[in-house]
Amino acid sequence: MKIVKVELHHISIPLKKAFYSSWIPGYPQTHNRFTLLRLTTDDDREGLAAGVAFGDEREGLGGLLAPYILGIDPCDTELAHQRMREASYLGWRNFWMEAAFFDIKAQVADVPVWKMLGGSDEPLPVYWSTGSVCEPKRHAKIVEQAQSEGYSGTKLRVKSKSLEDDVSSIRKTRALVDAEFPLMVDSNSGWPVTIVDNIPAWDLERAQAFVEEVSDQNLWWLEEPLDMHAYEEMAELRKVSPIKLAGAELNAGWNEARIFLHFESLDIYQPDVTVFGFKDTLKTLSAVQERDLGFSPHTWTNGVGLWTNMHVAAVADRNLPLEYPHEPGSWTPEFRDGILRSPIVPKDGFLELPDDPGLGIPIDWDRVKQFGTKFFSMTEGDLRKKVMKEKGIVTALKLKRRKDKEANE
Repeated sequence: MKIVKVELHHISIPLKKAFYSSWIPGYPQTHNRFTLLRLTTDDDREGLAAGVAFGDEREGLGGLLAPYILGIDPCDTELAHQRMREASYLGWRNFWMEAAFFDIKAQVADVPVWKMLGGSDEPLPVYWSTGSVCEPKRHAKIVEQAQSEGYSGTKLRVKSKSLEDDVSSIRKTRALVDAEFPLMVDSNSGWPVTIVDNIPAWDLERAQAFVEEVSDQNLWWLEEPLDMHAYEEMAELRKVSPIKLAGAELNAGWNEARIFLHFESLDIYQPDVTVFGFKDTLKTLSAVQERDLGFSPHTWTNGVGLWTNMHVAAVADRNLPLEYPHEPGSWTPEFRDGILRSPIVPKDGFLELPDDPGLGIPIDWDRVKQFGTKFFSMTEGDLRKKVMKEKGIVTALKLKRRKDKEANE
């Protein structure tokens, strides 16, 4: 079996109301945008993956990617990882594409990906993860709804210019809800963005001050209180913090996760399989389990990303819930999951795992056409024509003979 076709789509799902995320302060996000990858094999299997996109910045990705993966065995996930790595040397972070290979490999084995990886079929507990800066009265209602619907907790966001405002928003919200219901806080200081509002990133002093001011608020964890590469400073904060520290969601895979582990910087690791890729996420999970630390994947991407991370979460224990992204009024399941046949919705605070072979992503291709644009498609024949046109027939034939020889050795 081999990959014979690579397709890429720009997806842009318009939101009903602008979404003001805490991680891009002041910026109105009006669409849910991402890149959808479809790989097709010579026996007509299809593998899917999706990566977050700000716009159409991946326009040239297909021309770079296709020569690396056309013709290879999609079940050889080690080779797929290596090819994704090779295609990343010029700056692209492509490991989100590994999901398509794991999708096909599990289809061949006729099992869901989570089962192929040795996961359990027990339903996944989830927590409600808000996305906008915490407004106490508004978010208190969300906390109450989350509690009534069986969620394991609610994550709130802080992103103010002053420490006092950040502290106040959490204390006021906690005062309006059940003191025993778990709350988490994300400061989004790991990767600050200042294209509109220039909110200062936290340093160690401010992070310590925040922890001291909210240490009595029964917080389950504090997420990304410092820069994503502040490994040693995070370790210092962890030594004095009564609140657990979480992070690593957008770090560059295992090579950076292991630095956090080396310095003992975090209590809870949150790799996102659409950023780390499967191989590095599973490697991180294994190391985290060996050290008896926490694991709860980041999922604030899109419906395909949430669905893919469910398979990884099924491999871990159920000690920590999975993130369920939902900001009522803007970033809702309807728009987050816009190209799926139906939104991913928990029942009594749990998500059921898919039974279908592979990732089992319930893609609605009519909606892909409605919200998407195919911007790249290449088959093996297209690639051969491209090489002959650019290199000449003689050179193209020499290249083919060398590749065939390498494949047979």
